[in-house]
Amino acid sequence: MGYRPKRRVYALDFTGTEYEGLQASVRGMTVAEELELDGVDMDADLIVKTLVKRLVSWNVEDDQGQPVPTTYEGVCTQDVAMILAMLDAVRKANSGVSDPLPQSSPSGEPSPAVSIPMEPLSESPQTSAVPA
Repeated sequence: MGYRPKRRVYALDFTGTEYEGLQASVRGMTVAEELELDGVDMDADLIVKTLVKRLVSWNVEDDQGQPVPTTYEGVCTQDVAMILAMLDAVRKANSGVSDPLPQSSPSGEPSPAVSIPMEPLSESPQTSAVPA
């Protein structure tokens, strides 16, 4: 009997971005998908297909208020910048990378310097090495 790793599902958070209110759940990317995307210069078809394979659910609606399916066709009806933001969020979640701290974050105080005594050690006659 082998080990079957659990596939993670990430709830993407777009709070504080232009996509605030967007909710999406995605499965983590495989190593092969990450490597494939790393070697690609904006291949839109590959980006959409990669996201569609990972997309579990989202709350996107069309202009009539109807849910947009999480299919290739549904994702293709959306703004490319939103899809790229989603893919970027997936990759960050997948790699465990979080956004940097805000600039207003206190950096804390430096640790106080510890004083280490620097006294010469006295040599006792039994342990001193004297050249012959």
